[in-house]
Amino acid sequence: MLITEKKATENGTKGKIVSVHCIECKRSTRHLVTVSLDKTGSESNEREGWSVDWSDRYQVIECQGCETVSFRHQSWFSEAQDFDDDGTTERVYPLRNKDAINPRPYHNVPSNLRRIYTELIDCFNNDSPTLCAAGLRALVEGVCAQQGIADGPVELPAKGGGTQVVRRDNLEGRIAGLQEKGLLTQSSAQTLHEHRYLGNSAVHELARPSSDELKLAIEIVEHVLDQLYELPEKAAELHRAIDRRKK
Repeated sequence: MLITEKKATENGTKGKIVSVHCIECKRSTRHLVTVSLDKTGSESNEREGWSVDWSDRYQVIECQGCETVSFRHQSWFSEAQDFDDDGTTERVYPLRNKDAINPRPYHNVPSNLRRIYTELIDCFNNDSPTLCAAGLRALVEGVCAQQGIADGPVELPAKGGGTQVVRRDNLEGRIAGLQEKGLLTQSSAQTLHEHRYLGNSAVHELARPSSDELKLAIEIVEHVLDQLYELPEKAAELHRAIDRRKK
């Protein structure tokens, strides 16, 4: 005869301290369990002499350093045990790892660009590098569109040798247009060209960029957003403050 048993306990682990990687502190820290729900279950057959057991622990936890709140799910399954594994798995939400990136709190970047930026950070943190690279390309295209850049000068090989400058309306041309308009330095524009190649490879060749490549690309895109949207507004605030003091 098959026997099934289930049990649930509220706040059975409330007040317990667990060690968890903190998404803000960027390292393993002490977390306090503030709310918990523990579930256990089993199925057994006494006649055949077997049983299967499992447990789930759902916990709201708070870092004792930065006070960031997370959700922790620890599960155990008797049939998942082997020589190297006791059958326990753990997931903490928001998902994090030692390389996780916290999205910057941009206040002056247009909302559609902030959305793309946040989504590509989520792709990076959830180990979706191809989608992250495609998001980088989409963000660069969005910046060009928002700045009203339709084309720009691109240097191409000439038929008779040497090079010639032509205007192109593709992404390469629009990035050059950002530089032409004085919105980007030459080095920043070159960096964006490299992101364009990264995005092309990811989308058209289904390439998987490395974590280091993407992390560097994200840092530079953040610098571009600062340069185009955040710093001008901060400079304007500074000028307004100076003008108020002069009155």
